[in-house]
Amino acid sequence: MGCCNKEAKTDNCCSDRKADIANCMVCDSELIYKSQPVDKECYYCGKEKPATIYCTDHFICDSCHNQEINQVIESVALKSKTKNPLEFAERMMAHPNMPFLGGSHHLVITSALLVALKNNGSFQVEGSPREVTNADIKEGIRRMKKVPSSSCADYGSCGVGPGVGAVFSILYQATCAKDRERTLTMRATNATLTAVTNKGGPGCCKQSVRTALEVGIELLKEDFGVQLPVSRIRNCQFPAQHPHSCKGEACSYFGVAN
Repeated sequence: MGCCNKEAKTDNCCSDRKADIANCMVCDSELIYKSQPVDKECYYCGKEKPATIYCTDHFICDSCHNQEINQVIESVALKSKTKNPLEFAERMMAHPNMPFLGGSHHLVITSALLVALKNNGSFQVEGSPREVTNADIKEGIRRMKKVPSSSCADYGSCGVGPGVGAVFSILYQATCAKDRERTLTMRATNATLTAVTNKGGPGCCKQSVRTALEVGIELLKEDFGVQLPVSRIRNCQFPAQHPHSCKGEACSYFGVAN
């Protein structure tokens, strides 16, 4: 694979090391998925944490699992010049250190939309001019780091839902004490989760990110009049790597032309 972003190379961006994206990062063994957690010691940091995903010999906590790629996502997001959120997302998902599944995808959806908004220029929020800044991007990433992997199964809320919601929360400056701003933020999250739910099938973070972007782009146009570039992928590049088996032609991104 080539560089994840020609506009913003980082020390880790074009690493020759190909991270395992479906199996155990330590030994390449098949991962075990459990509905109830088991206390296990993280192979890297040594901390004991409740684990629902591990192999027979190793457990890696979310922080250690995502640390390197999360740093890359933030570095690229702060430098990227693209106005197309899907372009940013596809580059990040194809990065050699991006696991096939996991919480880093939550950062991708929020970053992709905020990066596109930043590079698109000024727009109106409730009648006032607004520009997205690097500080907004950093804040979005900070929030999404708190959403754990497998939240779709553990809480019934795929992290891309809050990923879109975080964008609207930042734009509306929503707080628990506000009415309209809080409501519109939850509307964005709910619309995203509904769209992801309607896709069905076993969890696929690539499908969820693409679905969330479609919803986010439409809501940004509806709420703020922002028209971001809309595109579709041409043949998903990840089917053979899916640890739960790709849905193939049942997936709306399988073999889709622009």
